[in-house]
Amino acid sequence: MEKKLEASLRVAVQWLESRGYRYAVIGGLAVSQWGFIRATEDVDIKVLVSMPDYADLRVSLRSDFPQRARSHIPENPTIVDVVIDSITVDFLFTLPGYDELVIEHASKHDLGDWEIWVCSIEDLIIQKMYISRGRDIYDVEELLIAHHEQLDTNYVETWPTQFAEALDNPAILTEYHRLLAKAKSQNA
Repeated sequence: MEKKLEASLRVAVQWLESRGYRYAVIGGLAVSQWGFIRATEDVDIKVLVSMPDYADLRVSLRSDFPQRARSHIPENPTIVDVVIDSITVDFLFTLPGYDELVIEHASKHDLGDWEIWVCSIEDLIIQKMYISRGRDIYDVEELLIAHHEQLDTNYVETWPTQFAEALDNPAILTEYHRLLAKAKSQNA
């Protein structure tokens, strides 16, 4: 991991842990932690917080990290975007339900002289299928090729199915099935 990115991640994680917040690193850094190294320019962290506490956590984060990363767009009530040592760090607050499972399934990853909580491969795939940008689909493909035999595919399938139905977007599930079949055929 690039030193500057790691330094910003360390500050963010220490801030959360010193205040007793549970979290999971998601996004590009999580992809790298699961063995597929790719460039990323920001830090994404899912934070376990109940909805009534969103405002208090937002105020605390803004107090300690006042520089917004994306001041040109309106603030999102469930995301606090900050700049730590010139790196964008997104603190994404959990919503009831699936997001809480992301934290529950997270595992510790060793970064040498310190550790971080990283979302599971399954949850990383689910999140990336939900977002479905070009880079996300590529990440899912690489993760499936490397790890499809170890995945809890029933769990992974449950959430894209629900997201596809809720968003009236069956392409989410269709694309997941295509990527899984491709991964299995490459490892056959």
